[in-house]
Amino acid sequence: MLVSQVPAFTEYWYPVAYAREITDVPRRTRVLGEDYVLWRGRDDAIGAAVDECPHRGSRLSQGWVEDGALVCGYHGWAFGASGACERIPQNDPDQPIPPRARALSVLVEEKYGLIWLCPGMPRAGIPVLDEALDPGFTLIHELMEVWQASAPRVIDNALDVSHLAWTHRNTIGSSANPRMNDMQVERDGHKLRSRVSYISRLTPEQRRNTGLTGDFTTRTTNSQLVRPFVFKDVMEYENGLRHVLFKTATPIDDEHTLFCQFIARNDDPDEEKRKEIIALDRLIQSEDKELLEQIRPEFPLEIQTEMHTRTDRMTVEYRRILAELAQESSLAPPDRTWSRPFADAARASIQQRR
Repeated sequence: MLVSQVPAFTEYWYPVAYAREITDVPRRTRVLGEDYVLWRGRDDAIGAAVDECPHRGSRLSQGWVEDGALVCGYHGWAFGASGACERIPQNDPDQPIPPRARALSVLVEEKYGLIWLCPGMPRAGIPVLDEALDPGFTLIHELMEVWQASAPRVIDNALDVSHLAWTHRNTIGSSANPRMNDMQVERDGHKLRSRVSYISRLTPEQRRNTGLTGDFTTRTTNSQLVRPFVFKDVMEYENGLRHVLFKTATPIDDEHTLFCQFIARNDDPDEEKRKEIIALDRLIQSEDKELLEQIRPEFPLEIQTEMHTRTDRMTVEYRRILAELAQESSLAPPDRTWSRPFADAARASIQQRR
């Protein structure tokens, strides 16, 4: 399976930028092989649209923002955050603007310090990540970068705890302690939960970051597949520390993913400690990246295609979930319009559901 083969993936929200990065300078982004433009308009409203002017198809991201409207650099047509055209310079001032003269807008929202975009009609809202909003936790953004790996591979790696002893043997893993203890896996629709404990190595960096002593610790992880490409893990340490890990994998196309990681901690780390936490977590993720970028992007959905062990239960269920979404897409009626929806129609539908 390639992500481009599953239309259902357009019905989810994806982080595409840090909120601080979206200004009055148009920014181009790409999701599931489609290019979009982002900008901040009037009253700090964020606009998002297919990166193509409805007039002659030029890239709107090559334009600029003027009085809160996105101006196409080809002929000067101006579009508001909703996508509606506000000005056609070539027309007489008293001539009405045709309703069809609008950019193909898509849903966009700001949450957790990120800009989230949904290419299609969302089947659910932006994931609820409680600790990211809890005042008892400190939210820390760690990295957002493009990986040359497919989104399913990235999330599959996050769900797979048994690789830690080997892939991360130079950081937190211990190849002398590869066993996973008391693994529990639960599935609820297209969501997954697991709980497992294992022995993790305590490097000097880890001892400073966690406040633990010794060479090893027993760490318990509570992993969740929140959305097909959103992962959460609550790591419990012996001293009461809760290190909550959030990973998102925005599918740029079949072979590239915008990987984003942010965390929430309940120990109120100071600025210096935050820098150390970020540095170690980035190093750990670089080990994953190096490995994943060498794996082919096609993701096997047939369970019999690969060999599995008892510790692969989360990743086996993940394959079943993606297979169901792929099958669901193949059974959709031929006239189903899942790409390039107008955002105002989508918003109206969401309001009706509420």
